Amino acid sequence: MPESATLDSSAQYIYVSNVNEYAKDGNGFISRVSIDSTQVDLHWLTGLDSPTGVAVFDERLYFADFDSLKVADTNTGMIVASYLAPDSDPALNDVAISATGQVFVSGSASNSIYVLDGEKLRVWLRDDTLLQLANGLYVLEDALVHGGRYWNVFDLNSAELLQDRTAPTPELNSIDGISRDNCGDYLVTLIDDARLWRVRDGSASPLSEAALNGIDLHAQAGYIALPQVGGHLTLYRQRPENCIE
Repeated sequence: MPESATLDSSAQYIYVSNVNEYAKDGNGFISRVSIDSTQVDLHWLTGLDSPTGVAVFDERLYFADFDSLKVADTNTGMIVASYLAPDSDPALNDVAISATGQVFVSGSASNSIYVLDGEKLRVWLRDDTLLQLANGLYVLEDALVHGGRYWNVFDLNSAELLQDRTAPTPELNSIDGISRDNCGDYLVTLIDDARLWRVRDGSASPLSEAALNGIDLHAQAGYIALPQVGGHLTLYRQRPENCIE
């Protein structure tokens, strides 16, 4: 049951979280696959509960694990830190990290976004309407893009809703994964739609009619890593000509 994938900073490895039934049961694990697929370490990190969102920063893998944010050393594969969410049942979901190292985590059940503040997770924003079923996160230079039931963009410093950055039309909902490709467009997966969507200049459209069943994807360095329902991971290469209509 893969859920999320991310590439390391050198684009040599893909890290994939495997939920294996959402429960606090120690049955989840993270896989590591080389970009050319010659090295596959299925159980790179084991004994987890339900790992979902993953992100790499400064040789550390940050991942949501049911009710805590955990950190693993990418060199040793050992967990080096764990931060419990301040809510009893947050259903932590996605993880996104800013260029300066700010770590954000969405809570689907608590309708919240958390931020790692020193040695603890604290609520960065809670809103039962805007953050309903809080899910995918993506950090821009000055803003945090959020997808769940609704698409929102918040100021990275004040956490205020940026009214001038409206939701794509037609409005996307039940958003799962959000990333940004080499063209500067958003790539989006939806819970209730098996197609891969692109958001460009405020307009949303499916890239194709193919039922990819993508979950929490990640685009980086010309690659798109797409975990898929049914136990699959597909890696796409994006070429410059793909940016042209």
